[in-house]
Amino acid sequence: MSKTVQYEYLFMDRKRIGSNIEAIMKDRKCTKVTLSQAMNISRPTLDAFLRGDIHNAGKYDEYIRRLLVYMQLTDTVLDNYKTLPDAKKMRCNSVQKEEVRKGLQGMEIPYIIGKTYRSALNECKKVIQRGGDGFALSFTVPDAAKIFGELTEDYPDLFIGAADISSKEEASLAVDSGARFIFTNFVEKEVGSFCKDRDVFCGMGVTTLTEAYDAKIYGSDVVNLFPLEAIHPAMIQAMRDTMPKLEMLATIKEEEAERYKDEFFATLIR
Repeated sequence: MSKTVQYEYLFMDRKRIGSNIEAIMKDRKCTKVTLSQAMNISRPTLDAFLRGDIHNAGKYDEYIRRLLVYMQLTDTVLDNYKTLPDAKKMRCNSVQKEEVRKGLQGMEIPYIIGKTYRSALNECKKVIQRGGDGFALSFTVPDAAKIFGELTEDYPDLFIGAADISSKEEASLAVDSGARFIFTNFVEKEVGSFCKDRDVFCGMGVTTLTEAYDAKIYGSDVVNLFPLEAIHPAMIQAMRDTMPKLEMLATIKEEEAERYKDEFFATLIR
């Protein structure tokens, strides 16, 4: 075999690995159609890959690389998936969207950002030590996924979510690391689709009536008015008049929290 084959040990046990992949697909509600498209391979090739019937080590290695990128997995997780404790697996099955909705409603959600992993982690721990019910961690923080992984294992009942998500890949990585909700600063169709498929609570950023409508169509459970100061009150009223069932999250400054206490579904405190 070529020395460039990185995942030779997976190739040697490819029937078991195929079974692990199918288990992951089931947990993530990922269809064969979706996975074959994401990996840019045909359905028959995917079926052979899952059965362990790919006999070219180089090709198998290439397919594994594509799978790991799309699924945001490490080869270690893939290799040991069925024996991992639930906390180490894909956490989407324990997200429980309706529980998250109830937990977030009326909450002043601290927004946490930091220039380093350590500074952001310390801020998260301060919120927890103060007795906070949860927070939104900016996904711009270096190694944000690692913070989710650490804290959601230790504090599984907290409502910890990811803010500043800008792509489906980021949303997937955040949720698989333990995030229980996703916030964006703009409307992103693929993020909405991901959250609908994985039953994850989602708040996409909007500033106009059209964006609010699009966000709901694409899968946003609430709309995130961001930045609130840039949105005319008449626009907010138009959203309410046009879509009476629309629930709104507002991104505000801490000193404005009391003013908007009862006006929105929840507030994200920056």
